[in-house]
Amino acid sequence: MIRHGETVLGCLVAAAALVALASCTVPRVAVDPSGRMEILGPGPGFSAASPPAGWVSEGDSERQIAAVVQAGVPALRVKAGDNAFIFARRTNAVLLAAPYLSWAWNMDAQRTGPHPIRLVVGFRGGDPKSPSWGSQPLAWLGSALPPHDRVLMLVWGESALGRGDLTPPVEGAPARPAIRAPRYTVRGGRENAGQWWVETADLAELYARAWPRDDHRRVRIVFVGIASTPKGAVGARISGIVLSR
Repeated sequence: MIRHGETVLGCLVAAAALVALASCTVPRVAVDPSGRMEILGPGPGFSAASPPAGWVSEGDSERQIAAVVQAGVPALRVKAGDNAFIFARRTNAVLLAAPYLSWAWNMDAQRTGPHPIRLVVGFRGGDPKSPSWGSQPLAWLGSALPPHDRVLMLVWGESALGRGDLTPPVEGAPARPAIRAPRYTVRGGRENAGQWWVETADLAELYARAWPRDDHRRVRIVFVGIASTPKGAVGARISGIVLSR
């Protein structure tokens, strides 16, 4: 039994130190010497239920994601469900050194609004109010995602005419990365659904548009992944997620 405030404080400090130590050893994929970071193939045998080290999930992603081959392309088949989820890989990349995110997707046609399946990118370091890397060891508690201060969603819009739109966060929405974050429409339209599209987004340019007052030189990309809002059973296939300079 803990009897004294000093003992409680000591336990908290010890716990914080253990979490900080663990956070330093968590696998993060880094940019290779060519300036390229391969985030998702997926490779043979990839499983969301038991993914390789460095992948994290929140929500029921393991039941909504499966490895498939679609029109000869290895991919993850992702289905939306009743609850939001995120399935992401921890990364360690300087935004300005590897600003280009590329991927391929093949989307089911949704009825209305943005497609529930989208890519999500987490950033850390640019917000002037954000603490330093070592000052929040307990930020790992309560969330599988790495500590982050900015999140951007890359979405498939209801209409192809929305391509290039950057939408502010949804006011009053739950503070979950899959729901409440700036939303950039990469492509869209029912007429473009059901076929493979290869995309490249300039994350540095999008970050500057979304958060113009941040110190862009300090920003690091700390996770990249796939997320879903709760919306029916519509799905998508996603493949070949890569960061590059």
